[in-house]
Amino acid sequence: MNYEELIETVSLIVENEKIYKTGMTIVYELTELNHKQMNEQLFYKSNPPSAKFTKTEEFEVELGGIIIKFVKEKK
Repeated sequence: MNYEELIETVSLIVENEKIYKTGMTIVYELTELNHKQMNEQLFYKSNPPSAKFTKTEEFEVELGGIIIKFVKEKK
């Protein structure tokens, strides 16, 4: 999964009037590598280029009123 795929998926949910979205949270369990890549990509999309990236175990973002939480897959 990458940022573009995330936006496409969430957009489909947001645009679908038949999906009840109030209080919706989506949890993505990603491989360690994909988790780090998504964390970094989302960090730099929402911070200035000079900001120092620090990876986190879990992080979340709000898109279109939906909370998307990212966690590392359990081994």
